[in-house]
Amino acid sequence: MIKQTLLENSVRKFMPKYFANVSDEQIEKIKNYIQAFTAHTFAGTPTGAVLTDATASEGKMIRPRLLMMASEYGPKRGDAQETLYKLAAIVEMTHLASLIHDDVVDDAPFRRGKPSIQSRYGKNAAVYAGDFLMSRISYHLMKEGLNRAGMVLSKTVEEMCSGEIGQAMCRYKDTVTIDEYLRNIHGKTVALFMACCRIGAMESGCSEQHAGILESFGECLGYMFQLRDDLLDFTDDKALNGKTVHQDFREGIYTLPVLIALERPGGRAALTPYMERSAAGTLTAADIRTMERIVAEFGGMEEAWKYIRRYQRRAEELLAFLPPCDAAPLLRKLVSKLGAV
Repeated sequence: MIKQTLLENSVRKFMPKYFANVSDEQIEKIKNYIQAFTAHTFAGTPTGAVLTDATASEGKMIRPRLLMMASEYGPKRGDAQETLYKLAAIVEMTHLASLIHDDVVDDAPFRRGKPSIQSRYGKNAAVYAGDFLMSRISYHLMKEGLNRAGMVLSKTVEEMCSGEIGQAMCRYKDTVTIDEYLRNIHGKTVALFMACCRIGAMESGCSEQHAGILESFGECLGYMFQLRDDLLDFTDDKALNGKTVHQDFREGIYTLPVLIALERPGGRAALTPYMERSAAGTLTAADIRTMERIVAEFGGMEEAWKYIRRYQRRAEELLAFLPPCDAAPLLRKLVSKLGAV
Protein backbone atom coordinates (compact mmCIF):
# COMPACT_ATOMS: atom_id res chain seq x y z
CA MET A 1 0.00 0.00 0.00
CA ILE A 2 2.81 2.40 0.91
CA LYS A 3 4.64 1.63 -2.33
CA GLN A 4 1.60 2.26 -4.51
CA THR A 5 0.76 5.54 -2.78
CA LEU A 6 4.32 6.76 -3.22
CA LEU A 7 4.18 5.89 -6.90
CA GLU A 8 1.02 7.96 -7.27
CA ASN A 9 2.37 10.88 -5.26
CA SER A 10 5.94 11.49 -6.40
CA VAL A 11 6.94 14.58 -4.45
CA ARG A 12 8.33 16.41 -7.49
CA LYS A 13 5.09 15.84 -9.38
CA PHE A 14 2.60 17.10 -6.84
CA MET A 15 4.50 19.92 -5.10
CA PRO A 16 4.18 22.65 -7.77
CA LYS A 17 0.38 22.66 -7.68
CA TYR A 18 0.51 23.82 -4.06
CA PHE A 19 2.42 26.89 -5.21
CA ALA A 20 -0.47 27.94 -7.42
CA ASN A 21 -0.25 31.50 -6.11
CA VAL A 22 2.88 31.84 -8.24
CA SER A 23 1.46 32.48 -11.70
CA ASP A 24 2.79 31.26 -15.04
CA GLU A 25 3.58 34.87 -15.84
CA GLN A 26 5.75 35.17 -12.73
CA ILE A 27 7.54 31.92 -13.53
CA GLU A 28 8.19 33.21 -17.04
CA LYS A 29 9.75 36.38 -15.61
CA ILE A 30 11.98 34.30 -13.35
CA LYS A 31 13.06 32.18 -16.31
CA ASN A 32 13.82 35.31 -18.30
CA TYR A 33 16.15 36.48 -15.54
CA ILE A 34 17.82 33.05 -15.51
CA GLN A 35 18.49 33.39 -19.23
CA ALA A 36 19.77 36.95 -18.83
CA PHE A 37 21.99 36.10 -15.87
CA THR A 38 23.52 33.06 -17.62
CA ALA A 39 24.11 34.63 -21.06
CA HIS A 40 27.48 33.50 -22.38
CA THR A 41 29.75 33.45 -25.42
CA PHE A 42 30.41 29.70 -25.41
CA ALA A 43 27.97 28.69 -28.14
CA GLY A 44 29.19 25.67 -30.04
CA THR A 45 31.32 24.38 -27.16
CA PRO A 46 30.54 21.53 -24.74
CA THR A 47 30.41 24.00 -21.84
CA GLY A 48 27.95 26.17 -23.76
CA ALA A 49 25.81 23.10 -24.44
CA VAL A 50 25.79 22.23 -20.73
CA LEU A 51 24.66 25.75 -19.82
CA THR A 52 21.97 25.73 -22.50
CA ASP A 53 20.64 22.34 -21.42
CA ALA A 54 20.69 23.17 -17.71
CA THR A 55 18.95 26.53 -17.98
CA ALA A 56 16.41 25.35 -20.56
CA SER A 57 15.30 22.31 -18.56
CA GLU A 58 11.63 21.98 -17.71
CA GLY A 59 12.17 21.70 -13.97
CA LYS A 60 9.40 22.18 -11.44
CA MET A 61 10.98 25.42 -10.13
CA ILE A 62 10.13 24.36 -6.59
CA ARG A 63 12.68 26.61 -4.89
CA PRO A 64 11.81 29.81 -6.80
CA ARG A 65 8.13 29.11 -6.14
CA LEU A 66 8.84 28.70 -2.43
CA LEU A 67 10.71 32.01 -2.32
CA MET A 68 7.79 33.79 -4.00
CA MET A 69 5.25 32.17 -1.66
CA ALA A 70 7.27 33.19 1.42
CA SER A 71 7.37 36.75 0.09
CA GLU A 72 3.56 36.95 0.27
CA TYR A 73 3.86 37.41 4.03
CA GLY A 74 5.79 40.66 3.56
CA PRO A 75 4.10 44.11 3.59
CA LYS A 76 6.47 45.46 0.90
CA ARG A 77 6.07 42.59 -1.54
CA GLY A 78 4.53 44.75 -4.26
CA ASP A 79 7.43 47.18 -4.28
CA ALA A 80 9.98 44.35 -4.33
CA GLN A 81 8.57 42.28 -7.20
CA GLU A 82 11.46 42.65 -9.64
CA THR A 83 14.03 42.04 -6.92
CA LEU A 84 12.15 38.92 -5.87
CA TYR A 85 12.12 37.63 -9.47
CA LYS A 86 15.88 38.17 -9.67
CA LEU A 87 16.48 36.38 -6.38
CA ALA A 88 14.19 33.52 -7.40
CA ALA A 89 16.27 33.15 -10.56
CA ILE A 90 19.47 33.15 -8.52
CA VAL A 91 18.29 30.42 -6.11
CA GLU A 92 17.32 28.27 -9.11
CA MET A 93 20.76 28.86 -10.62
CA THR A 94 22.28 27.74 -7.32
CA HIS A 95 20.20 24.57 -7.47
CA LEU A 96 21.20 23.93 -11.10
CA ALA A 97 24.89 24.40 -10.33
CA SER A 98 24.62 21.91 -7.48
CA LEU A 99 22.95 19.34 -9.74
CA ILE A 100 25.69 19.69 -12.34
CA HIS A 101 28.39 19.21 -9.74
CA ASP A 102 26.47 16.28 -8.22
CA ASP A 103 26.46 14.54 -11.60
CA VAL A 104 30.23 14.84 -11.78
CA VAL A 105 30.86 13.69 -8.20
CA ASP A 106 28.40 10.80 -8.51
CA ASP A 107 29.66 9.87 -11.99
CA ALA A 108 25.95 9.49 -12.69
CA PRO A 109 25.02 8.26 -16.17
CA PHE A 110 21.39 9.31 -15.70
CA ARG A 111 19.40 11.96 -13.86
CA ARG A 112 15.61 11.79 -13.69
CA GLY A 113 15.63 9.04 -16.31
CA LYS A 114 17.65 11.01 -18.88
CA PRO A 115 21.38 10.92 -19.69
CA SER A 116 23.18 13.17 -17.22
CA ILE A 117 25.01 16.29 -18.33
CA GLN A 118 28.46 14.92 -17.58
CA SER A 119 27.76 11.69 -19.48
CA ARG A 120 26.72 13.68 -22.56
CA TYR A 121 29.30 16.45 -22.57
CA GLY A 122 32.12 15.23 -20.35
CA LYS A 123 33.24 16.03 -16.83
CA ASN A 124 35.38 19.03 -17.78
CA ALA A 125 32.49 20.84 -19.48
CA ALA A 126 30.19 20.04 -16.57
CA VAL A 127 32.66 21.40 -13.98
CA TYR A 128 33.28 24.55 -16.02
CA ALA A 129 29.53 25.12 -16.41
CA GLY A 130 28.82 24.65 -12.71
CA ASP A 131 31.62 27.04 -11.78
CA PHE A 132 30.41 29.55 -14.36
CA LEU A 133 26.92 29.52 -12.83
CA MET A 134 28.33 30.10 -9.35
CA SER A 135 30.43 33.03 -10.59
CA ARG A 136 27.39 34.60 -12.25
CA ILE A 137 25.41 34.20 -9.04
CA SER A 138 28.06 36.13 -7.10
CA TYR A 139 28.32 38.80 -9.80
CA HIS A 140 24.61 39.54 -10.03
CA LEU A 141 24.12 39.54 -6.26
CA MET A 142 26.82 42.21 -5.99
CA LYS A 143 25.73 44.11 -9.09
CA GLU A 144 22.16 44.38 -7.79
CA GLY A 145 23.33 45.32 -4.30
CA LEU A 146 21.60 42.29 -2.78
CA ASN A 147 24.02 42.05 0.10
CA ARG A 148 21.71 40.57 2.75
CA ALA A 149 20.41 37.91 0.41
CA GLY A 150 23.97 37.28 -0.79
CA MET A 151 25.14 36.59 2.74
CA VAL A 152 22.29 34.12 3.30
CA LEU A 153 22.94 32.35 0.01
CA SER A 154 26.73 32.21 0.50
CA LYS A 155 26.26 30.55 3.88
CA THR A 156 23.77 28.17 2.29
CA VAL A 157 26.24 27.10 -0.40
CA GLU A 158 28.78 26.41 2.36
CA GLU A 159 26.20 24.22 4.10
CA MET A 160 25.39 22.43 0.85
CA CYS A 161 29.08 21.63 0.40
CA SER A 162 29.33 20.44 4.01
CA GLY A 163 26.37 18.13 3.46
CA GLU A 164 27.94 16.61 0.37
CA ILE A 165 31.30 16.20 2.11
CA GLY A 166 29.61 14.67 5.14
CA GLN A 167 27.73 12.21 2.96
CA ALA A 168 30.95 11.25 1.17
CA MET A 169 32.63 10.61 4.53
CA CYS A 170 29.74 8.34 5.53
CA ARG A 171 29.71 6.18 2.40
CA TYR A 172 29.84 2.46 3.25
CA LYS A 173 30.27 3.42 6.91
CA ASP A 174 28.43 0.73 8.84
CA THR A 175 28.41 2.83 12.02
CA VAL A 176 26.76 5.91 10.49
CA THR A 177 24.09 7.31 12.79
CA ILE A 178 20.69 8.84 12.16
CA ASP A 179 22.01 12.16 13.49
CA GLU A 180 24.83 12.11 10.91
CA TYR A 181 22.36 11.33 8.15
CA LEU A 182 20.06 14.18 9.21
CA ARG A 183 23.00 16.61 9.33
CA ASN A 184 24.03 15.59 5.83
CA ILE A 185 20.59 16.04 4.28
CA HIS A 186 20.24 19.33 6.14
CA GLY A 187 23.16 20.58 4.08
CA LYS A 188 22.38 18.80 0.83
CA THR A 189 18.69 19.72 0.63
CA VAL A 190 17.20 21.48 3.63
CA ALA A 191 19.51 24.51 3.74
CA LEU A 192 18.39 25.81 0.34
CA PHE A 193 14.70 25.46 1.30
CA MET A 194 15.44 27.52 4.40
CA ALA A 195 17.29 30.15 2.37
CA CYS A 196 14.39 30.50 -0.07
CA CYS A 197 11.97 31.17 2.77
CA ARG A 198 14.26 33.62 4.58
CA ILE A 199 15.20 35.54 1.44
CA GLY A 200 11.58 35.79 0.26
CA ALA A 201 10.48 37.00 3.68
CA MET A 202 13.40 39.37 4.18
CA GLU A 203 13.19 41.07 0.80
CA SER A 204 9.43 41.59 1.07
CA GLY A 205 9.70 43.46 4.37
CA CYS A 206 8.81 40.79 6.92
CA SER A 207 9.86 41.38 10.50
CA GLU A 208 12.86 39.43 11.75
CA GLN A 209 10.49 37.33 13.84
CA HIS A 210 8.37 36.34 10.86
CA ALA A 211 11.43 35.78 8.67
CA GLY A 212 12.80 33.43 11.32
CA ILE A 213 9.52 31.54 11.52
CA LEU A 214 9.41 31.15 7.75
CA GLU A 215 13.02 29.96 7.71
CA SER A 216 12.14 27.31 10.32
CA PHE A 217 9.11 26.37 8.23
CA GLY A 218 11.44 25.91 5.23
CA GLU A 219 13.59 23.63 7.37
CA CYS A 220 10.60 21.37 8.14
CA LEU A 221 9.52 21.42 4.52
CA GLY A 222 13.01 20.52 3.31
CA TYR A 223 13.27 17.57 5.67
CA MET A 224 9.84 16.31 4.62
CA PHE A 225 10.76 16.68 0.96
CA GLN A 226 14.02 14.73 1.31
CA LEU A 227 12.72 12.03 3.63
CA ARG A 228 9.76 11.36 1.37
CA ASP A 229 12.09 11.33 -1.63
CA ASP A 230 14.30 8.77 0.13
CA LEU A 231 11.28 6.55 0.69
CA LEU A 232 10.74 6.52 -3.08
CA ASP A 233 13.86 4.37 -3.26
CA PHE A 234 11.75 1.65 -1.65
CA THR A 235 9.47 1.30 -4.68
CA ASP A 236 9.72 -1.09 -7.59
CA ASP A 237 9.25 1.51 -10.32
CA LYS A 238 12.65 2.41 -11.78
CA ALA A 239 11.11 5.05 -14.03
CA LEU A 240 9.52 6.93 -11.17
CA ASN A 241 12.51 8.99 -10.10
CA GLY A 242 14.95 8.31 -12.90
CA LYS A 243 17.45 6.22 -10.97
CA THR A 244 18.04 2.57 -10.32
CA VAL A 245 16.03 1.34 -7.37
CA HIS A 246 18.10 1.52 -4.17
CA GLN A 247 20.95 3.26 -5.93
CA ASP A 248 21.70 4.97 -2.60
CA PHE A 249 22.21 1.63 -0.86
CA ARG A 250 24.31 0.33 -3.76
CA GLU A 251 26.57 3.36 -3.39
CA GLY A 252 26.92 3.03 0.37
CA ILE A 253 24.55 5.89 1.20
CA TYR A 254 22.32 4.56 3.96
CA THR A 255 19.09 6.54 4.20
CA LEU A 256 16.70 6.79 7.13
CA PRO A 257 14.71 3.54 6.65
CA VAL A 258 17.94 1.53 6.56
CA LEU A 259 19.45 3.33 9.54
CA ILE A 260 16.30 2.78 11.59
CA ALA A 261 16.35 -0.96 10.80
CA LEU A 262 20.03 -1.11 11.79
CA GLU A 263 19.18 0.23 15.25
CA ARG A 264 16.52 -2.40 15.92
CA PRO A 265 17.52 -5.57 17.78
CA GLY A 266 18.66 -8.07 15.16
CA GLY A 267 18.51 -5.54 12.36
CA ARG A 268 22.25 -4.94 12.12
CA ALA A 269 23.04 -8.66 11.95
CA ALA A 270 20.44 -9.11 9.22
CA LEU A 271 21.59 -6.17 7.09
CA THR A 272 25.38 -6.35 7.53
CA PRO A 273 25.98 -9.04 4.84
CA TYR A 274 24.23 -6.87 2.25
CA MET A 275 26.13 -3.76 3.32
CA GLU A 276 29.39 -5.71 2.94
CA ARG A 277 28.38 -6.89 -0.54
CA SER A 278 27.46 -3.34 -1.47
CA ALA A 279 30.94 -2.14 -0.43
CA ALA A 280 32.52 -4.99 -2.40
CA GLY A 281 30.44 -4.24 -5.49
CA THR A 282 28.89 -7.72 -5.53
CA LEU A 283 25.33 -6.79 -4.59
CA THR A 284 22.74 -8.59 -6.75
CA ALA A 285 19.14 -7.79 -7.60
CA ALA A 286 18.08 -10.63 -5.30
CA ASP A 287 20.17 -9.09 -2.51
CA ILE A 288 18.40 -5.77 -3.00
CA ARG A 289 14.99 -7.43 -2.70
CA THR A 290 16.07 -9.19 0.47
CA MET A 291 17.49 -5.98 1.92
CA GLU A 292 14.22 -4.20 1.25
CA ARG A 293 12.25 -6.98 2.94
CA ILE A 294 14.53 -6.82 6.00
CA VAL A 295 14.16 -3.04 6.28
CA ALA A 296 10.38 -3.40 6.10
CA GLU A 297 10.31 -6.23 8.66
CA PHE A 298 12.33 -4.16 11.12
CA GLY A 299 10.01 -1.18 10.73
CA GLY A 300 12.33 1.09 8.77
CA MET A 301 9.73 2.48 6.40
CA GLU A 302 6.95 2.87 8.96
CA GLU A 303 9.26 4.63 11.41
CA ALA A 304 10.56 6.94 8.67
CA TRP A 305 6.99 8.10 8.12
CA LYS A 306 6.84 9.03 11.81
CA TYR A 307 9.81 11.34 11.28
CA ILE A 308 7.99 12.99 8.38
CA ARG A 309 4.88 13.50 10.48
CA ARG A 310 6.88 15.07 13.31
CA TYR A 311 8.20 17.65 10.86
CA GLN A 312 4.64 18.06 9.57
CA ARG A 313 3.31 18.89 13.01
CA ARG A 314 6.12 21.37 13.60
CA ALA A 315 5.51 23.03 10.21
CA GLU A 316 1.80 23.38 10.99
CA GLU A 317 2.62 24.94 14.36
CA LEU A 318 4.95 27.46 12.71
CA LEU A 319 2.36 28.49 10.11
CA ALA A 320 -0.08 29.22 12.94
CA PHE A 321 2.27 31.94 14.22
CA LEU A 322 2.23 33.81 10.90
CA PRO A 323 -0.31 36.42 9.78
CA PRO A 324 -2.97 35.41 7.25
CA CYS A 325 -2.13 35.78 3.57
CA ASP A 326 -3.12 34.18 0.27
CA ALA A 327 -0.21 31.73 0.45
CA ALA A 328 -1.11 30.33 3.87
CA PRO A 329 -3.89 27.86 2.86
CA LEU A 330 -1.77 26.39 0.06
CA LEU A 331 1.26 25.96 2.29
CA ARG A 332 -0.90 24.20 4.89
CA LYS A 333 -2.25 21.88 2.20
CA LEU A 334 1.27 21.18 0.94
CA VAL A 335 2.47 20.22 4.42
CA SER A 336 -0.54 17.97 4.84
CA LYS A 337 0.10 16.31 1.50
CA LEU A 338 3.78 15.71 2.25
CA GLY A 339 2.81 14.05 5.53
CA ALA A 340 0.24 11.73 3.96
CA VAL A 341 1.15 8.11 3.19
